[in-house]
Amino acid sequence: MPDAACVSRPVCVPDFEVLITAEEAWPAFERAVLNARHHIHGSFRIFDFGTRLRSPEARAVGTDWFDLLAHVIRRGVSVTLVVSDFDPVMATDLHELSWRTVRQGAALAEIADAAQGQVRVTAELHPARAGVLPWSVLLPAVLKRKWDQLAALSKDRLTRQAVLLNRSPLPELRTVTHHQKLAVVDADTLFIGGLDLNERRFDTCDHDRPAHQTWSDVHLILRNGPEVAEAQAHLDSFRGVAAGTGTAPRLSLIRRTLSAPRRLQFPYLSPRSVLTEIEDTHLACFRAARHLIHIETQFLRSRVIASALARAAQDNPDLHLLAILPALPESLAFHHEDGLDTRFGLGLQKEAVSRVQEAFGDRAIFASPVRPVMAARDSLAVLAGSPMVYVHNKVLVQDDDFALVGSGNLNGRSMRWDTEAAVAITDPARLRTLRTRLLSHWWFDALPEQALAPATLVPWWSKRIEANGVCLPENRTGFLVPYDPDNRGDLAQALPGITENIV
Repeated sequence: MPDAACVSRPVCVPDFEVLITAEEAWPAFERAVLNARHHIHGSFRIFDFGTRLRSPEARAVGTDWFDLLAHVIRRGVSVTLVVSDFDPVMATDLHELSWRTVRQGAALAEIADAAQGQVRVTAELHPARAGVLPWSVLLPAVLKRKWDQLAALSKDRLTRQAVLLNRSPLPELRTVTHHQKLAVVDADTLFIGGLDLNERRFDTCDHDRPAHQTWSDVHLILRNGPEVAEAQAHLDSFRGVAAGTGTAPRLSLIRRTLSAPRRLQFPYLSPRSVLTEIEDTHLACFRAARHLIHIETQFLRSRVIASALARAAQDNPDLHLLAILPALPESLAFHHEDGLDTRFGLGLQKEAVSRVQEAFGDRAIFASPVRPVMAARDSLAVLAGSPMVYVHNKVLVQDDDFALVGSGNLNGRSMRWDTEAAVAITDPARLRTLRTRLLSHWWFDALPEQALAPATLVPWWSKRIEANGVCLPENRTGFLVPYDPDNRGDLAQALPGITENIV
């Protein structure tokens, strides 16, 4: 396989790093933690202290993140980490992962001989619950799920990992999570993007791994700027906001999705949206775009986002779109889960892509990455005869004017329900660096200016992506082939009356 474009870097921009996949992101994060002087404060969906260290500097002090954190704690650095907890009945495996991290944190504090309060590792359930009416309707199914889980789990797992599964006879129904992935080191370094920390999230820039082990993602490191203080203010406040007891601080560079329990929750499954800044930012960018909207996202399911994109295309005949999506959802491609939630998500994405494609016509490219090798066509994780590369990126770039990188996908859940955080970028040098890194990652050769400039980018890429889709894998240049909106379209299902924000 050709060398991936991670090695193709533009001139460095001070205090700003674009990190493509965990191969780049984790070593950079490890070095930031290793250099910590006072405090590390983070919030992640998943954070496994058993994740192996990748940088030579960190490997000099140990083999995994437990060793790295123990090393800095012994130097006097304090650690505050919030991981998302999950509904113990409907997401038991994720719930167990959360409490494994809590146990790891307790062991870390003891082994590193931490002072009282120096290490705080907590698993946080979002306080929003389903109201009595939807809870009553769903209770029979939830109870059956609970009984099935109780029968399947050992006593050890029930007492040490699935700790909330059997806490009360009647389970609650939690539909919202903290989905953000960011950390502030001391008061000068921000690590933010779409990447959690466990071995499943590791991938290399050349994606030379089996399809189910690929994981394309984007993270940033920013130093010595106002973004760092804003991120710290968000980390200090988001739990109070989610509980309905605190006020969200005014921020300009960190954009958030925040929700809280409704004052009258009885008839509602959904929480009360407190801030929809990530959605609002997307809508404003679509309206302001002159030549190009470039998005990379795990999901494109939001009808609000799709409608706004279509409207922007109709209002501006010079506007082009580059959208990079995974060939299929992870749950279906790798785990063969085709339940109602998967089918509903497929239906929403098919509807959204169709609406946007119709509005843009040939001014839009929808593309998916695949490895440039042959694959068995009977596998779900295949597109254009090649193994898919799973896209987990959450990126928006508008012309040369603005970009947003964070944890939010283009689905209703990220736009309205879950806790999300992203950073806005307006500096021209940073924007140029970001676009060049993103596009170079998907291409094997050096890119001409025509392939990078907003006014000419889409026509250039369109020809080459179309060519990749019809030639043999070994003759392709780059990872991208045309996205197929009808891929497993037979499973797509509408669910009238069900909010799109659930998936």
